[in-house]
Amino acid sequence: MKYDLRNIEYQHDYIYKVFFEDGSFGDVDFAKVIDSVKPCQILMNLDLFKQAYIHPELKTLTWADDLDYDPIILYYKANNIPFPASWGEIQ
Repeated sequence: MKYDLRNIEYQHDYIYKVFFEDGSFGDVDFAKVIDSVKPCQILMNLDLFKQAYIHPELKTLTWADDLDYDPIILYYKANNIPFPASWGEIQ
């Protein structure tokens, strides 16, 4: 599936470069997500943030305690695709 992650590379601060099954890739900055989404605030600890991995079944970016990021939103952000208005506000 094109939204499945193939690889991730930590860049700096709260940014990961993410690579997808369809060959696309891009940088995603998680700073706003971490700041505004309460469950993600644990990732303010940069050492914990850097421990992301690709979940073996879900194929998306995952951290401790199975905290993950929606693969479709991740794909849109990495590829600079505008979110549909019907999705509402996306962090």
